[in-house]
Amino acid sequence: RKFLGYINHKRIQATNRNCEVTADVRHDGSEPLVDVMFADGERLIMKGANLTTIEMLTALGSRCNAKEIKEEQKSKKKSP
Repeated sequence: RKFLGYINHKRIQATNRNCEVTADVRHDGSEPLVDVMFADGERLIMKGANLTTIEMLTALGSRCNAKEIKEEQKSKKKSP
């Protein structure tokens, strides 16, 4: 719940207008799970029972940074 609260904060949402957050809250006793689907089709699945909010935010941030670096490298190769 804390992770969702941080991700849905208006300042965080303002940093990426293309980011869409959808919550599927279940009350069936299943393990908390965060499933992130990136625009390129890659997924990041984090099991909330084993991670703290900070660990989840760090994992998401590192994956986003890695994708950003990868895109920058691709654009540098394309430009002469």
